[in-house]
Amino acid sequence: MQVSVTNEKEARAVSAADVEQSALKWLRDELDDPEITGADNFLDIGGHSLTFSKLNIFLGDSFGIVLDMKTTYDGSLAAALAAAQPSDTSEPSNK
Repeated sequence: MQVSVTNEKEARAVSAADVEQSALKWLRDELDDPEITGADNFLDIGGHSLTFSKLNIFLGDSFGIVLDMKTTYDGSLAAALAAAQPSDTSEPSNK
């Protein structure tokens, strides 16, 4: 499955697995929990509104996508990432 990330300069496809792995690495570092997986629920791993906001900034800057809060809070991390939408920001920076 591909997640399409579009910016003003070019259209490119990013692997959904790459997005998921990057998000999981970010969460593991942020929450200091190396055991976090895509099957985990965001709230169950200690996520909260500030973590959600910071994760969305990371995903927006890196991939040009944003998560829906309800989807992120209610389901697995993998499901939330699969449902991610293009952000309204200009272009991903790939930092």
